[in-house]
Amino acid sequence: MANHFDYLISRIVHADVAELPFPHLHLKEFLHEDDFDELTQSADVRLPPAADLEELFGHLDRAGYRAVDFPGCTSSREEYTRWIAEQATPKKTHKACESQGMALRNVRMTSPLTVELDEFFRSQEFLDAARAKFDITAPTEVDAGLQKYLHGYEISPHPDVRHKALTWMLNVNPDPRAADQEFHTHYMTFKPEWSFIGTLWEHNPKLETCWVPWDWCSTAARQRDNNSLVMFSPRWDTLHAVKAHYDHLPSQRTQFYGNLWYAREPNLLATKFHDFDLVGRASDGLAARGLVPKAKAAAVKVQRLLRRDTGLAPRRL
Repeated sequence: MANHFDYLISRIVHADVAELPFPHLHLKEFLHEDDFDELTQSADVRLPPAADLEELFGHLDRAGYRAVDFPGCTSSREEYTRWIAEQATPKKTHKACESQGMALRNVRMTSPLTVELDEFFRSQEFLDAARAKFDITAPTEVDAGLQKYLHGYEISPHPDVRHKALTWMLNVNPDPRAADQEFHTHYMTFKPEWSFIGTLWEHNPKLETCWVPWDWCSTAARQRDNNSLVMFSPRWDTLHAVKAHYDHLPSQRTQFYGNLWYAREPNLLATKFHDFDLVGRASDGLAARGLVPKAKAAAVKVQRLLRRDTGLAPRRL
């Protein structure tokens, strides 16, 4: 069925895939200017300024936004409100992060143009073009929507889990000064001393990826441009991260966000960044750090893979 946004298909089909810092599309001025202006002025995207967090939650409710379980976020308003008030690191925050925000998805869009763009990102025409661009042939399921991310949202550098097939993010921030805000996605590479982790992930598809500390990586680029689309198929080197530190009361970080998912593969070896940090330590050193047996076994496994795939001898880090 024809969609107003079908003109975007040709942009995806004919775009060149950039290779650095990893294979991806970065399409600036993705939507026609009049479409983008209408979209960002709609009640689905632009909320009234709020005086405080309680009023902001009211605006989000009336616009149809609902909290979602999302990496780097809490879905509990009470927990988030407490964190804002106390500025203490939440207990459930990932050890590689400092903060915890909220992600909210619009489940009741009212603007015809917003609804049609949401439908476009779920359409077979878009999905076929995106899958073909990144040579995705296995069956996938789609998850997509219009989302807002509040202050504190943080995910440390990671390449995405193995069963994610594709990610896309279209910036539709209603604030024309959004490019200067500190909430944009970082596209990253490992620093040389930590590049062995990428080698392990590349050569060991049964080894699940994980989040790593910010200071293990360097930022190569950031997606600051409004009305820009980034799309990539996760692999061992697709490191990306976000740290949103901004005033969300006047306006919020807003994206059309989506993923394609493969069926989850069983029997992957789960690891945490501590396993790589401890890779050169003796097993009694692992026990001394209080690692549970499963984590200890993962670290020992990583040590063996490190010797096999990089030729590095065990060493203290």
